[in-house]
Amino acid sequence: MKFKCIVCDYIHEGDEAPEQCPLCHVGPEMFEIVEEDEKK
Repeated sequence: MKFKCIVCDYIHEGDEAPEQCPLCHVGPEMFEIVEEDEKK
């Protein structure tokens, strides 16, 4: 699962959003799930 920071567009890969964005330091509430469509 991927999460994107809506402030700086940092992409985090994991089971849940990070505690804090490593780039802009906002909390997990500022992350949204990135939908991945791997079908081609």
